[in-house]
Amino acid sequence: MDKITYRKSLAFWKAMGSLMFVLICLFLLLLIFIDEDISALQIFFFITSAIIGLPFFGSYLVVCLSRTLRKENYLFIFDEHSISDGIRTVPWSAITKVEFEGASIRKWLRPRFPAFIFYLNDRSTWEVSTDYVLNDVELNQAGKQLRNLINQHGKPKKKRS
Repeated sequence: MDKITYRKSLAFWKAMGSLMFVLICLFLLLLIFIDEDISALQIFFFITSAIIGLPFFGSYLVVCLSRTLRKENYLFIFDEHSISDGIRTVPWSAITKVEFEGASIRKWLRPRFPAFIFYLNDRSTWEVSTDYVLNDVELNQAGKQLRNLINQHGKPKKKRS
């Protein structure tokens, strides 16, 4: 079986960067209670920063750390018959196309991580998050590889008479 993998070192360093921002947000909250000469405007800005920063960087920390601690470092494993993300396995013949959807912010400032979205024959979709563990070049390569694999294995073979 072939794999599309990510580098655990990249996930680790992204987790450490997120941890730094989470600690800064917590430090700002701590300053509210420690500093006696803090103004109401500073309190507002510190709380606002924590409300925005903790959910965003905290969720980023969790996904990058979980990718770092996983035993395997693949996004996909595949052969000539099917593709799997380790949770769900889909035959190539069931996939019509694949697209990449970038990051965005959801309701309540929760981040939406970049993902590959597979469109299936039954008009449903299968979404596999990349959790930011691929850089831009790796994302482009993975997208091209997935499209080539769908073109290669996804179309039914024509029978000769």
